Amino acid sequence: MGTDEQLKLLKCVSDKTRLEILHLLKKGERCVYDIVNETKLEQSLVSHHLREMRKCKIVNTRREGKKIFYRITDNSIIKFLDEVKMLSRKFCD
Repeated sequence: MGTDEQLKLLKCVSDKTRLEILHLLKKGERCVYDIVNETKLEQSLVSHHLREMRKCKIVNTRREGKKIFYRITDNSIIKFLDEVKMLSRKFCD
């Protein structure tokens, strides 16, 4: 994997709103309505960030009736988020 692909992933998760959404999704899949209620963010903002994270393939969807549920695509993303949290405590405090 080249540096361009690595940068693409890092850029995709280096947004406060996206990190907040990802930390919610670590607990399990959610629909947009649930994410909006839990984060108190605007629906359009949440939808925008979810769309961008889908482009990066770090979240995917499942439809149930009219609702679309979002989830993290791979457990390695969860491990990555946990590692970032640990490293930020170590180096950024």
